[in-house]
Amino acid sequence: MKQLINVPIIFLLGLVLTGCSLKYDLNPPINSTAEYENATKKQNIVYVYDNRQDKKFIKGMTGLASVDLNIGNVDDPVTWLAQSLEKEFLSHNISVTYTRDDSLKSSADATLTVNKYQIINSRTSGFHPYVAYHSFSGTIKDSNSNESIVSYFVYGKTPVWSMDEVQTPCFDMPAAILIKGIAAKVNRFALHYRMNDSQLNKLNQTTKEKISSAAPDAYLSVLEIGQSNNPKAIDYLKPLSENSDTLIRACALSGFGMIGQEDTLDFLKEKYAQHIDIDRFMALKSIGDLGTPEAIQFLKDARKDPQYNDEYGFKFVVDLYLDSAH
Repeated sequence: MKQLINVPIIFLLGLVLTGCSLKYDLNPPINSTAEYENATKKQNIVYVYDNRQDKKFIKGMTGLASVDLNIGNVDDPVTWLAQSLEKEFLSHNISVTYTRDDSLKSSADATLTVNKYQIINSRTSGFHPYVAYHSFSGTIKDSNSNESIVSYFVYGKTPVWSMDEVQTPCFDMPAAILIKGIAAKVNRFALHYRMNDSQLNKLNQTTKEKISSAAPDAYLSVLEIGQSNNPKAIDYLKPLSENSDTLIRACALSGFGMIGQEDTLDFLKEKYAQHIDIDRFMALKSIGDLGTPEAIQFLKDARKDPQYNDEYGFKFVVDLYLDSAH
């Protein structure tokens, strides 16, 4: 993430921080005014099954490998995720119960299987940003289909005065983006709510106003365009993917994968070639979301890109999608 973070040289933080542990919370901002058609018509039930082989939720690597990292407000990551997805749908006035109760499994509208849910943290030196890689993979199965769900985001910050500075950019914000990515695919594959054209246009206007005023939650509104389950969202996401703000561009490019229109592959390839930072990683992520043979082959070829060996944000997204495609 060399371009996203301007690293201050005036302040040196030790490679291994004072003490041997760091503790953060996950407080993703979950709120929305975006509306969907027929949002309150039904009580939905999604059964959540924990199929993780690696149950270590938060890990450190590079300079954080020997640091004890903890998420203080998450005892069971899969239960926390289920509760967060429930809140995400409720913010759109859609009632979905995410349950791990085996007695409700047979009557559930769909089953969400969690194969991977993890936060990997890295910091190579005091001159470099603290970077958090948030990853999810699993499947959503209902009576008609069994589809892969993958969600990914990476963000970083170079703390200057306190390690508390990484709480929002490395934990709260990526957690919210990951939840929206999962929710979008659960809805598209199993629940089938959508924004109509009028609701989508209203959301787009709100999003543009937030971006113009530099609202701190503007990136979430960009993602909600991708959540709309309306193919016309592509017409709004394309100009947003040209925004001067890297985070807005990255979220717009992530939105393409949330919509899942296969004919956007060439556009995403162009954006992949154009960018070098998280916007490039999100173009790759959305290429993976398309899941077509051509898209998967593109990801395989991406392993030959020099950035695959130089940048964890690039490598992790490629590996996550290719592992999920097996």
